[in-house]
Amino acid sequence: MLIGQFTLPLAFDLAATFLFAVTGALTAMRKGYDFVGVFFLALVTGIGGGLLRDGVFLQQVPAVLGSHYLLAVVVATLIGLLFGASLNRLALIFLLVDAIGLGLYTAFGTQKALHAGLDWVPALLVGVINAVGGGVLRDLMTREAPLIFRPGEFYAAASLAGGAVFLVLALGVSLPAQLSALAGIAVTVLVRLASVHFGWHTPAARALIGQDRPSDPSEPGSD
Repeated sequence: MLIGQFTLPLAFDLAATFLFAVTGALTAMRKGYDFVGVFFLALVTGIGGGLLRDGVFLQQVPAVLGSHYLLAVVVATLIGLLFGASLNRLALIFLLVDAIGLGLYTAFGTQKALHAGLDWVPALLVGVINAVGGGVLRDLMTREAPLIFRPGEFYAAASLAGGAVFLVLALGVSLPAQLSALAGIAVTVLVRLASVHFGWHTPAARALIGQDRPSDPSEPGSD
């Protein structure tokens, strides 16, 4: 049982939604979408994780359908359309905010799933989906392979690490939820930023057993 409850400040929630939506708007503009397409991709990127968390997995009315979240997406769309070229120069700021948001939404989604009655393993998965869901939906809608499925910098792995730390501290050690969440968020941010700084990458999956041996040119029948 969680001791206390980790609360996600509304101001940061809206700010993160806004920034995620901006990245969706910029992606849509690079793809050559029209104004409607830019708005809807911004919408999906901004609130997609919360929609999946509440509407699909927890069977609740999605909190992110509130008017203040939709307003944040509208403003993000306008900012993207007006200042898109300049915003592309703020990659480091987006990276930092994205890493913090990844940790926050992992902890918050995991906690919400626990309070809804899920066991710790599915709760952790819901937390990860809450954190990365908007990006996955954005990639699918633009016919791109989702970033988290491709070999590359730690993203879902950073979310999993932070969520696991949150659960171990909150459920295993019985620390207050607020402290456990802060520790989990810190781990997520550090793993994410370290993977970018040091070039850590997830490898492409390969079969561990029964792999074909490279053909030896000296063997009979080889080309």
